[in-house]
Parts: sequence; structure tokens; C-alpha cells
Amino acid sequence: MAVKQKANTIVLEVGSSSKDDLKDLEYGEGKLFRKIARAVEDLKDAGEVDPEAQPVIIVVEKKKEKDW
Repeated sequence: MAVKQKANTIVLEVGSSSKDDLKDLEYGEGKLFRKIARAVEDLKDAGEVDPEAQPVIIVVEKKKEKDW
């Protein structure tokens, strides 16, 4: 199934992170929070997204693969 990206949609993958980094992000602080904020600001400054755009952050946990 193909999904068409809508205008002003931002998908930012930050890669794997430690539990501490994710906990800091939950409280609106830390290096992940700063990385996301910087990316959104850069997009706003470049005129790629609306200046009033607000990020929605979703944390996805990858399941460990089972050893068979």
C-alpha cells in the first residue's frame, strides 16, 4: 500500500536511543528533544513548513527478535 505524504508532513527518524534519552524526551529535555527542535526550526527557517507548525513526536520501540 502506497501512502502519499501530505503538505507540511515531517517524518524525522532519529535512530536508536537509550532509555535515558527517551525519558529525557518525555520531559521535554535532552539531546533527542534538542535534535528534533533544531530540525523543525531549520525547516521553518527554510520556509518548508508553516512557522506555526508544532511537532508530534511518536516513540516506537522495536521488538527484540526471538532466537529460534
